[in-house]
Amino acid sequence: MSENPTPAAVEPTERYKILIVVLTMITTVITAIVATLQADANIRANNANRDSQYYAILASGELHRSGLQSSYDLNTFAKILYETQTSLMMQFTALQSEQGGDKFGTALNKISALAAQSRADKLMSFSIFFTDERYAPKTSDGMPDTEAYLKDANAKATEIVEQQNAAADEYHKWSRKADSYVGVLTVMAVAFFLFGLAQALTGKMRLVFVIFGVVTLMAASSWAMLILVV
Repeated sequence: MSENPTPAAVEPTERYKILIVVLTMITTVITAIVATLQADANIRANNANRDSQYYAILASGELHRSGLQSSYDLNTFAKILYETQTSLMMQFTALQSEQGGDKFGTALNKISALAAQSRADKLMSFSIFFTDERYAPKTSDGMPDTEAYLKDANAKATEIVEQQNAAADEYHKWSRKADSYVGVLTVMAVAFFLFGLAQALTGKMRLVFVIFGVVTLMAASSWAMLILVV
């Protein structure tokens, strides 16, 4: 009579095959999840890149607009100062002419002083430095708050630039994540390859490739988790 081999002497081929199939299914599921995360990161990166470009265009337009507005306001203010100084100078000249007995010169200088002051008053009605209570002088002989004006003039552009920078940072963040997920998928492909080889082999070599495949799968999964949380 021939002796039947003991169960311990029989290689558990079917058990290994089932294990490899299970591991392959687990790898497939994890790969699908990572691929979804990679697609989501790509979408977020594209959206952030679009927002960054949009805010960059807005910032450029706002800087151009504020530059034109500031140029007009400051030029108008400079003309007001010039006409006011001209009026004061002509009044002083008229006083000198009056003291020298030059009646015609006195009258002419007074008219010039009034004309200059009239031009200054008219320009004030078009100047934000005298019509806007945020910057208008607090006293009759005071000066406008030019510092507050310059701060407010650049506030909108600064806000848009901050939004653009935030969108750019968001783009770089998600772009790096998407690229990293591609690396994870590459490692997952190696795990698939190892499990495929294990399916075709027998004996201890099958177990070796299964172990390497499990280690590769765990490393890829850990990497994916790290990318997700960081």
